[in-house]
Amino acid sequence: MCRVLGITNFDYSRHHALVARFFDLARSGIVMAGDPPGHEDGWGLAFYGEGGLVVHKSGVNLLEETDKVVRILNAAQISPVMILHLRKSAWANTSSTRHAHPFHRGNAVFFHNGVVYDYQKLLPDINIPGLEADARDTEVFFYHVMSGAAQGLGRAFLDTASLIKQQNSFSALNCLLSDGVKLYAYRDYAKEPDYYSLFKAFSENSWFISSEQLEGNFLWEMMAKEEFLEIDLAENRCSAMPASPG
Repeated sequence: MCRVLGITNFDYSRHHALVARFFDLARSGIVMAGDPPGHEDGWGLAFYGEGGLVVHKSGVNLLEETDKVVRILNAAQISPVMILHLRKSAWANTSSTRHAHPFHRGNAVFFHNGVVYDYQKLLPDINIPGLEADARDTEVFFYHVMSGAAQGLGRAFLDTASLIKQQNSFSALNCLLSDGVKLYAYRDYAKEPDYYSLFKAFSENSWFISSEQLEGNFLWEMMAKEEFLEIDLAENRCSAMPASPG
């Protein structure tokens, strides 16, 4: 249960105000009925520099480390894509850097909003090393995707999402996923559609994907249920991929 923001053709000099508005969601972001306010159980940041993927994350409330994140983004300045995540943990005793999103392998990075309750059903299909014994749903989800990545990251994601929908109990599968070449965004939910929202917008040669509409000169559009976007980072072109059968 989280908030996420992705920006292509990222330039901190142009996007700093929007990023600051997203920071505020750690305090004011929408929560599910009956939940306490805030998304304060950690934060994660990913972008691509000259050496490839750069990831920073923490189990501390972002509002306590805003200056740190601003310094990182100010130093980076530009990236083909930048993704930020604010965590509201669904699992007890996991508010830590270890369990903060994103999870990454090679140049691939994965952010998720939602819960796969019986994620253990995915474990037998994972055929790559590195998954730790204390992994929870999002990390297992990602390793399942990466186990099929030889067929292409987007298709591997859709196949895993399709399997989860067939065999697992879940709240939502809202995800942002990138390999530095493309940004993928997916929205699907089994409950609470107002909370498990994902919006898209395009402005000044950048695509924006956000859990909530952020103030600014944007025409936000809600992504449809099961909508899957593929954004080519070199051409900044967005297209839809068909879902896996089933």
